[in-house]
Amino acid sequence: MHKAKKGDELILVINPGSTSTKLALFRGETEVSSISVEHTAEELSRYDSVLAQKDFRKNAVKAYLQSEGIELTELAAIAARCGAIAEMESGAYIVDKKLARGAAASESPHPANLAPIIAYELCEEAGNGLKAFIYDGVSCCGVADDIYKVSGIEDFDKPFYTHVLNSRAVSIEQAKRDGAEISDVTYIAAHLGGGITVNLIKDGRVLDFVGDDEGAFSPERSGGLPVRRLTDLCYSGKYTREEMQMRLKGKGGLMSYLGTNDTREVEKRIEDGDGKARLVYDAMALQVAKDIASLAAVVSGDVDKIILTGGIAHSAAFTGMVKERVEFIAPVEIIPGTFEMQALAGGALRALIGEEKYHRL
Repeated sequence: MHKAKKGDELILVINPGSTSTKLALFRGETEVSSISVEHTAEELSRYDSVLAQKDFRKNAVKAYLQSEGIELTELAAIAARCGAIAEMESGAYIVDKKLARGAAASESPHPANLAPIIAYELCEEAGNGLKAFIYDGVSCCGVADDIYKVSGIEDFDKPFYTHVLNSRAVSIEQAKRDGAEISDVTYIAAHLGGGITVNLIKDGRVLDFVGDDEGAFSPERSGGLPVRRLTDLCYSGKYTREEMQMRLKGKGGLMSYLGTNDTREVEKRIEDGDGKARLVYDAMALQVAKDIASLAAVVSGDVDKIILTGGIAHSAAFTGMVKERVEFIAPVEIIPGTFEMQALAGGALRALIGEEKYHRL
């Protein structure tokens, strides 16, 4: 592993998404290079599962390092995005063989689970003790109190999968702006992207949340649905299991109603007088506001700030509709975009230099 002065550590960040692999190099906390490697539908169609894409995505990582003139042995650490593995604490986990195997065996087919597998293999190839970390994976809410796990039927608990990484990252940033520590504030962070989740941040972790399969619909996902109607549809014979899953996640939400997942296009339609687009867009904002209000009830309304983040938070129209409905609870701050790459690099850096203890699976 390359030895560097504090603040000069070279960290590789790997963040695979559904149609791209985002990569970056950081010197300490400063990004020095980044790229989003786009993967065409034709390229991805060659693989019959997400896991089968591992070598394809790994080659993209190696090509990026080669283009930057960086050898594996020059890295101080690798920071890997991670999907759902198991119920885990917030913060950093070291990527060892057990965690990599857990990612490979995950019930979640999201490409993010390829990152720790690739990172582990790269560390093995480096052969010099190079460490890799995941940070705030989607199941890293912390071990939830039992009351938050009750689903409504005894067959299964509520799954703790949400946008932990970006929600905690913007909450940490907001706490800095407020002159406070994340452990001393209570925020509600609404992640507004292709999927929407709303997260209650208390004592530095996600205490409770409204997930993308129970709350507001979003550009690509259905959100919570009337269960009896959904059950009837599932057993109607109209759709296969795979088609039904795609209707819920991929072709739900705005895609189902309007045939697009682009909120900019939706807003253009509204400007042009499209009444259906206005109704559906307003309904999505209303549902987000209801999710925020429901989490405020968990802490009896004792909320310091509400944060709207994610790609849709760039829209003044959409955030305005949400804000007017929830600002009676607490002041609303808008931090648009995502900070996943910075959050991953920062978390790995703190774990590497001992500023933050890391966990093992």
